[in-house]
Amino acid sequence: MCALAVLLVAGTGWAVIRHYDGKVSHVTLRLDGVDRPEAAGGGTRNILLVGSDTRAGANGGFGDVEGQRSDTTILAHLDKDGSTTLVSFPRDLWLTIPAYTDSDGTEHQEQESKLNAAFALGGPSLLVRTLETFTGIRIDHYAQVDFSGFQQITDALGGVTVCVKELPESLKAQGFDNLNDKMSGWSGQVGDNRLDGARALAFVRQRYGLPEGDLDRIRRQQQFLGVVFHALTAGSTLVNPPRIRAVLNAATQALTLDTGTSLIDLQPLALRMQGVASGGVAFKTVPAAPGNRANQSVLVVDPGELETLLAPLRPGGGSAAGAGLVTRRAVPAAAGPVAVRRASLVANSAQAQAQQAPPPAASSCTY
Repeated sequence: MCALAVLLVAGTGWAVIRHYDGKVSHVTLRLDGVDRPEAAGGGTRNILLVGSDTRAGANGGFGDVEGQRSDTTILAHLDKDGSTTLVSFPRDLWLTIPAYTDSDGTEHQEQESKLNAAFALGGPSLLVRTLETFTGIRIDHYAQVDFSGFQQITDALGGVTVCVKELPESLKAQGFDNLNDKMSGWSGQVGDNRLDGARALAFVRQRYGLPEGDLDRIRRQQQFLGVVFHALTAGSTLVNPPRIRAVLNAATQALTLDTGTSLIDLQPLALRMQGVASGGVAFKTVPAAPGNRANQSVLVVDPGELETLLAPLRPGGGSAAGAGLVTRRAVPAAAGPVAVRRASLVANSAQAQAQQAPPPAASSCTY
């Protein structure tokens, strides 16, 4: 998601971006011969923004996990009417992954699994196919940034400030802790926290210890996007050429686009993202609740709520999703303590219900 940072800076001078465009890595999306949703056209664009948790080159700094997964997945919908909506997809979302052929030529049947498994199994191509099937929305552009790049971009900005609100005592008594997390490495305080790259990465990666796990992590990510773009539009950045160059260098080194996309193609997103701090960009999260599938703790979609969210984003505002949707069934939540606490919170906690809406502006606090 931090790849967005370079795009706003790019809006200050696209002659500069053309220089950096040749330094960006590209990946081929193998989508020929598969059924895809209708293209939006008419000036509307859909851009898939992916934060990959690849550990390549990190020397174990982010944990010992083979391969890579889509740790952050956001669909940026740039409507022809001028509105902009960023839809976050939880990594634990349970859905249908389409049939695919892997790099060894082995064919695999469609399967039900978590969203981030699509990226691990078939890379960007399978992730795009999975989301297009799930949403009925055609993806026009693909942009990915890895963990190392996430840190470098934040450091290039000179750090950012996020706000953490205190957990109610009732949640602390249940074992929740949003200020210390050994899994992500996050350690912070209630109120403002000034973050360098390493701490920013830990902040947006925490999910254990948060009341709603993956959903609260998404709210942190959305807050972080807001403060990043607020920092980028500040005079201290825009009149600081060395800082702009540092951000561009960090982002282009970490950024991967599909072969049909250049930085110039992302100019409309860059310009529209200037409205983040003022609330001009709508942040949404795919509605889901804790459940258990295949002995895993997952997030299960409510079909009606999903349709309400996605229908306005499709061509003509029509219904086209559902082929990849695994509907919610009356299945008990996973037996693990984290899953049990999450389910209990969703059912009984007024605080959790109040947190369903993502932060509207950069100054919002999140758990």
